[in-house]
Amino acid sequence: MPGNKQGPVASLRIHGDNIIECERALLLIADSFSASAQRVASPPYLPSYEIRCNEETLFTVELFSGHGRWGINTQDILQDHGAPLREAADAVVTRVSDDGRQEELVLAFEFCSALPAGNNAWQRNGRALAYATVGVPYLYFAEIGGVELDENRIIKAPRFPNPIVSFSYLTASRLFNVMCLPIYLPSLSSSEDIRAQFREVFGLGEGQRLVRCILENTSPDDSYEKLTRKALTITEILAAQRQSIDTLRGKQWAEFLNLDTADQKASWLEQKRMEWSKTIAIRTTETFQGLLRLIQEVGPVSVGANNIPLCLIPHRAREVLSSSISAFYGDLIAVEFIEWVASPNSPLVVAWVTGFKPSGEDSRPDRGLVPLARMLFGNEIDILSIVYGPAKPAMWNMFANLPRQLARQNGLWEAIINLSDAVLVDSTTAPNSPLSLLIHRERPRVRDKVKFPSATPTTVFSEQDVDTILHLLFTQPEAAGVFEAMCNPPGGDWSGLSILDFETGQVFRWTSLPRVSGVGGKRPDHVVQISSVNGHLILLAIESKNRASDLKPNVGLRLKTYIRQLIETPPTIAKTSDTPWILWQGDEIPLPAVSFMSGGAFCWRELEDLESSITRGQLDVAFAVEFSSVEQSALLHVKAASSAQFLLPKINDLVQQFGGRLEIQIH
Repeated sequence: MPGNKQGPVASLRIHGDNIIECERALLLIADSFSASAQRVASPPYLPSYEIRCNEETLFTVELFSGHGRWGINTQDILQDHGAPLREAADAVVTRVSDDGRQEELVLAFEFCSALPAGNNAWQRNGRALAYATVGVPYLYFAEIGGVELDENRIIKAPRFPNPIVSFSYLTASRLFNVMCLPIYLPSLSSSEDIRAQFREVFGLGEGQRLVRCILENTSPDDSYEKLTRKALTITEILAAQRQSIDTLRGKQWAEFLNLDTADQKASWLEQKRMEWSKTIAIRTTETFQGLLRLIQEVGPVSVGANNIPLCLIPHRAREVLSSSISAFYGDLIAVEFIEWVASPNSPLVVAWVTGFKPSGEDSRPDRGLVPLARMLFGNEIDILSIVYGPAKPAMWNMFANLPRQLARQNGLWEAIINLSDAVLVDSTTAPNSPLSLLIHRERPRVRDKVKFPSATPTTVFSEQDVDTILHLLFTQPEAAGVFEAMCNPPGGDWSGLSILDFETGQVFRWTSLPRVSGVGGKRPDHVVQISSVNGHLILLAIESKNRASDLKPNVGLRLKTYIRQLIETPPTIAKTSDTPWILWQGDEIPLPAVSFMSGGAFCWRELEDLESSITRGQLDVAFAVEFSSVEQSALLHVKAASSAQFLLPKINDLVQQFGGRLEIQIH
């Protein structure tokens, strides 16, 4: 057991993208032990908890929000242990040594409440691969069946990921001999029919039991096998519901999963004769179009889903393809590259990487495409990445001259260069297209336990710490008449905004929040609902930044505009305290009148910042947090315009619940 009445209590830490992801992991652990998480005296920006069950403390847990801020960098640590990518999960759990000087990484969590973006649901595969490579269990908690909204926030249809995404976690588990599993939950906005359709694959209970086994360092019970079967079942369900037969079907997925080597997989896929083709939605060069025709002429094979930008070139076709590319590009392609294409040692997977948006910025989902291929086939297969999107010219120059440096600076290129065996560039913005690169890919695989010197409290404070304090301030269960409607710190997913009817307990939720709402809106970082003496609901929308000077002029008006325009539309879902979420059917919600207010929050520098931010930002209230050492209390400075003076007693009451670790000064 992790802790008992006679022995020492185990000490854990959770390192997360932000305070919300840390809390998700904390509550998941507590639920896994049928326990509760109770906050104990600690700095408000570095909160500590005890996980207690039947008056017994099982764990102490500290929450470190914001990767790379606490004297450690888990991305670098993973790479030191053989991970091919600098990726960090939403939250990682570490066990602290008895002397407190060392941490051991024991478990990684990914949480996804966002809708799968069509075929681009593989954007998290790079994270899964990074942890699987070094032998760290990786559990991906994803919601299924959420609804897509149109521009008027009217429900269009549920959205589902490509089945090959869930399947890739199963192949990665086998290839790397590690628990790398998707665990599905019903989306809050899923209909009763969708929940019934997927009921047999929901796996929260098994996921919790698996978490407990990992943290107790005991052999997994049947939860691992059950989750594996459920992931395979959801793959079959997702494939079966597709309108065209564009993926493997039924028990073919299980057959594919049980193949051990890349050669076996390639031969099996060839026998299935699932043809592959690709359409291009962006402007490309004529030579790229010719290259695509050449590859289609040699008979590319689907890797299990023929509408994703991955295809398989069988052994026998590599020499033909090599000759065709050589004749097509002539001496523009290096001889060594042509010879590599012809190699008969392995089948060849081709990854078609658009990679870049029209203005040249990275397309983040494409970071997961080559990792998806590695999770399906492992390290024994050759991968050629063909990059054709419109990157900025300076990037092509670095690719041609300093590719390894480019990989260290850019996550998309890191995935392409570190996981491919060769890269071919043919882009409208690359002045010297085509560009080719052969890669002597490093395959370090250190499977020792991932240990590192313990994190230390930060001395450089930022928006992350401000967000942590605001979140804890407005989520105190003792605080009557206050409800946190939304919290979206850096790395958040904008998954929704909720409004609580304080009298009836009914909650209304708007999901899939846009970046902006209508004209002149700005999505807030926090929304706090406060009951007022006249029966109105107050919605306080807050923008948080590192410094007061980072707040944009008139941001307060834009925050209020966003919230006002959003709740003028019907909510997506609703629930009461003892019922599940259901899709909202009406056009209006039975709430009292709503008043809108705005606030800004930042790190304390001087009093002038509070005054100027209210004026320049057109804010009703400003918060500035003055941070000190771990031993000292933090100080919350608050200044309110006349419109928000009535909030000050409520905020003062909320601060008292920190037991002196957060003090308040009202200006």
